[in-house]
Amino acid sequence: MAERSRTAETGTAIGSDEIIAGNVSKYTVLPPGYCGQPKKGHLIFDACFESGNLGRVDHITEFEYDLFIRPDTCNPRFRVWFNFAVENVKESQRVIFNVVNFSKTKSLYRDGMAPMVKSTSRPKWQRIPSKNVYYYRCPDHKKNYVMSFAFCFDREDDTYQFAYCYPYTYTRLQHYLDNLQRRNMDYFCRELLGLSVQKRRLDLLTITSPEDKTDLENSVMQKKIKIPKLSLNHVEEAGEVTDYGEEDAELRHSKRQDGRKQSEGTHKSIEAVVARLEKQNGMSLSSTSSPEEVFMEASEGMNNMDDAVVPRILYEELLRSYQQQQEEMRHIQQELERTRRQLVQQAKKLKEYGALVSEMKELRDLNRRLQDVLLLRLGPAIELEKVKAESVEPEPEVQKTFNEEANTSTYFPAPVPVMDKYILENGKVHLGSGIWVDEEKWHQLQVTQGDSKYTKNLAVMIWGTDVLKNRSVTGVATKKKKDAVPKPPLSPHKLSIVRECLYDRIAQETVDETEIAQRLSKVNKYICEKIMDINKSCKNEERRENAKYNLQ
Repeated sequence: MAERSRTAETGTAIGSDEIIAGNVSKYTVLPPGYCGQPKKGHLIFDACFESGNLGRVDHITEFEYDLFIRPDTCNPRFRVWFNFAVENVKESQRVIFNVVNFSKTKSLYRDGMAPMVKSTSRPKWQRIPSKNVYYYRCPDHKKNYVMSFAFCFDREDDTYQFAYCYPYTYTRLQHYLDNLQRRNMDYFCRELLGLSVQKRRLDLLTITSPEDKTDLENSVMQKKIKIPKLSLNHVEEAGEVTDYGEEDAELRHSKRQDGRKQSEGTHKSIEAVVARLEKQNGMSLSSTSSPEEVFMEASEGMNNMDDAVVPRILYEELLRSYQQQQEEMRHIQQELERTRRQLVQQAKKLKEYGALVSEMKELRDLNRRLQDVLLLRLGPAIELEKVKAESVEPEPEVQKTFNEEANTSTYFPAPVPVMDKYILENGKVHLGSGIWVDEEKWHQLQVTQGDSKYTKNLAVMIWGTDVLKNRSVTGVATKKKKDAVPKPPLSPHKLSIVRECLYDRIAQETVDETEIAQRLSKVNKYICEKIMDINKSCKNEERRENAKYNLQ
């Protein structure tokens, strides 16, 4: 830290807050305590050229230098730009330059940007590799932000120049503008507005079509146009429209046909411009200066205070603002109309979708009834008896299983009336696809609570326990056991009957299609659980019989 507070040549202490007067000029940085002529490798810094900026250099080590840049003119708080040259280098000399007094907390150097470098033998600007550039907060400089970059000089005879980014000098700009002015282009106009503090030109460039060039060549002080004085009351409540000439026709605001008010933003912008025009008008009427120093000169016959005289540039500014707001309003109205049409189309689609859902339900019920009627009328009686024998289990076994599974008490309520879609014949209920079940057990099933018990009891009524224990729902072997053998799957048409019966039961409770689909998706799960329960009961029964046999 003590080394960082010494100058390169004299070694006197200088505070970090010292005001930097000017750029360094052929400044040789020598190690502390060195006396004699500079040698190769003792760097010489120079920033006394156009767009140059380097105020101070501190020698830290043989390979490291601290650089202090000068602030902007008339703004000492901003320090960003640097541009300096280095000479008297040694071949393969490696250095680290630390720009220690940056004023910005965020910089593009964090995102991959790097300083520029060129030399006398390579005059084209190139970027230093970003991997050699670091931007960080340094505790040795009061936690200010420091940009450090490493560089290796490869030629002794070259003079190297470093810059924040691509320099663009004032002289280069003036040469470019002079070349444009010498071409005498119709659409280009260059005027001198004034001089800066350092007596440099401040140019006004105008690029326009050749037709409007004659209007722009006249001074703003001399070109005047009389336009109506704008106010909200005049715009919305005026009963008549005064003829102001062809040039002012676009600025007239007629009363709106639909009675709608202008937007709040439009009113505020017009009020601001009107206040500005009225202020300038009052100044011009009360001033006694020469005609060249005022915007306009009141005519002798102008006694009507409802008229205001403004320069053309303000009139064009107001006109452009008004046209731009009209264009924005038109775009907003088009967007609203497009959104309204989309909403109407979506409402129609939703209505059609609801009608299709209702029609699908009706068609599904009608299809079931037609299937039942066709099976009864077209199927032979012998085949029907055979299907019934295979489907219906012996009455004692079904009664035993039903008593184990049904969630009911010893007292059963009055039988629920059979729905119209199920056919009742000789104490049997036809569920569809030639499947018959006992009427009494069917009524007991209807009062069962819960989808799980309902599905399990219905599966026992249709297949029976002997069939279920030797079957599976999908016919695929379980993955829990490596040596598991797949069992025959259950009949698909009987599974569909179970789903249809459960669907009719759920449809009486809710009309939400999502809920119905969610509850129907668990049918296979319920049947698998019932098969597992049956197999578990059989294994327990076998264990009990084996235990009795062992005791005997």
